[in-house]
Amino acid sequence: MRQARNPINGLVYGYGGLKLVRRSHLRQLRPAVDVLAGLPGKTEFTPALAGTTRIDQSPYHAWKAGFRECAMLSRGSEYGMNPARARSRINAWLHDCTGPLAKPAMIGAAAGIAFAATAAGQDGMEAINDPH
Repeated sequence: MRQARNPINGLVYGYGGLKLVRRSHLRQLRPAVDVLAGLPGKTEFTPALAGTTRIDQSPYHAWKAGFRECAMLSRGSEYGMNPARARSRINAWLHDCTGPLAKPAMIGAAAGIAFAATAAGQDGMEAINDPH
């Protein structure tokens, strides 16, 4: 897996990165809100950067990215991310955004944190993947 740069807050991690997954692992997918967390085995990232994720296409895309990422980060990582690292990323989404779409991203981030605080366990968080 290769990481991507976020153009709004400068973070570099798996969000928007390149994911290569064996077909056999997809067949063994366990229930999880984050698909990578449902895969068997350990998720590994290479140091090379895949590119820049384009969440800055519209105010909606920026809001949605902030919402989903901060909801996922604030509920706790399904694949063992260090809580301090998660808090650091949340802080970047809330305070370190720049550019014309910074405000929608930060509003989405705050809304995602609030959503995660009220979502009832796994079932409530699964709504985050519902496109409707």
